[in-house]
Amino acid sequence: MSTTKLSPEQDARARKNYQQLMQKLASVGNLAVAEAIGVDESTISRMKPEKFQELARILAVLDLKIVPNEMKCFDEKEIGAILQLARSRMVEIESVDQLEWD
Repeated sequence: MSTTKLSPEQDARARKNYQQLMQKLASVGNLAVAEAIGVDESTISRMKPEKFQELARILAVLDLKIVPNEMKCFDEKEIGAILQLARSRMVEIESVDQLEWD
């Protein structure tokens, strides 16, 4: 089933999701994953690549992405507002002395 109805953005996200899955699986190993979820290692091997690609596409359609656990996610608009506020205040500061308070 090679026909895809994903938008170009979703298709790109699906490829990135799949890449993240494969990289992490390669670093952890099929056996560790299989043992953690209570299946044979061969079950994980058979899932690649078709089932993992399918999962990656599902996540993309749902507007979800795979990121490493140590990553933090932030709202782009919120960070933009914070940066704008910081920039506007930094313009007013000419020396370190202005940062001191009594």
